[in-house]
Amino acid sequence: MLVRHEGGRAEVRTSPLHGRGLFVSGHIAPGAVIGVYPLLVLSHEDTAHLKATRLYHYVFYVDERADGAARCAVAFGEISMCNHSPDANAGFEVDAVAQTVTLTALTDIVSDAEILIDYQDFAEEAL
Repeated sequence: MLVRHEGGRAEVRTSPLHGRGLFVSGHIAPGAVIGVYPLLVLSHEDTAHLKATRLYHYVFYVDERADGAARCAVAFGEISMCNHSPDANAGFEVDAVAQTVTLTALTDIVSDAEILIDYQDFAEEAL
């Protein structure tokens, strides 16, 4: 579900950074929720199998066991098209219980700007 703010909305377009990206049409203020998207949380075993596929580059990490095995989730909706930047203008929060990921503006995001998130510890692995 895409939440609209200040007349703006997000849409997938060609990105100068990497293939496709998520862009905003209209201003989004810092702290505004851009969208809340459903997740399909996978088991540790499914996550291990997914690592050998292209889809692995589009998942969100949910948690990690003491032995280091991670569990990931597939996000449905435009959020899966967000590209990485260490200087991200948006952040995300994964809620494993609600099985959602919330995308929030960290800075002013001006019309036609690409929405970028920091892949954090997984940036090198995902790129």
